[in-house]
Amino acid sequence: MQQRQKKTKMKPTISVIVPVYNAEKWLRMALESIVSQSFTDYELIIVDGYSKDKSLDIVKEFIPSIDVLISERDMGIYDAMNKGIDRAKGEWLFFLGADDRLCPNVFEKLYPFLDNKYKVVFGDVEFDNNYRMPCFLGSRTMLQNTLHHQSAFYHNSNFLEFRYDTNLKILADYELNLRIYLGNMPFCRVPLVIASCATGGASSDLYLSWTETNKVRRRYIMSKITNIFLSFTLALYYLQKRLRYVLYGHRV
Repeated sequence: MQQRQKKTKMKPTISVIVPVYNAEKWLRMALESIVSQSFTDYELIIVDGYSKDKSLDIVKEFIPSIDVLISERDMGIYDAMNKGIDRAKGEWLFFLGADDRLCPNVFEKLYPFLDNKYKVVFGDVEFDNNYRMPCFLGSRTMLQNTLHHQSAFYHNSNFLEFRYDTNLKILADYELNLRIYLGNMPFCRVPLVIASCATGGASSDLYLSWTETNKVRRRYIMSKITNIFLSFTLALYYLQKRLRYVLYGHRV
């Protein structure tokens, strides 16, 4: 198995944060996709939520490549991500799910675009059903999350005061994306697939997605009429999405 040496410089270019909980089925592939990157100016931070399966044993196989390992009970994925943020030294932060995989050499391909004038640099993601999700920030971001966090490299300045809301289960990352868009902050979209992601899971719960999207949006969009309209529009979109799945078996 390919390993990389831990970083010795004070500030690596990228901090890769991997939240882990009972992920033994996929974790080795996720970690191998990181340590096999041709670009090595990154630190690897693993935050394990005290897994009950063999996840931690798999993590220990990669100890030569891991810069920070935390293994303790947490309050869910966003609590784990916040712990990773607190320990990160990199200029750019990237979060990889334990059931997801980086595309080969994507750090090297993306590096020329990592300019600190941007708040986020992002590409697309591809799901294991071969669907490529185009990610973007635009007016539709007010309706729903349009930027998959496995596609995004966030500048560390985003986290000087911001942390993910641990009361949310699946859409705390929407809040940061909405802040960047509504704040008219600079970003860069790169025509690359960043990661391959698993379908299903908690994020496929459409009712929970609808509920949490509306909750986050109301924090930043004050108009009650606008929020009612956007909430209704999103409900129709999710209904159409559910019908497509029932009729054609296609789900992302």
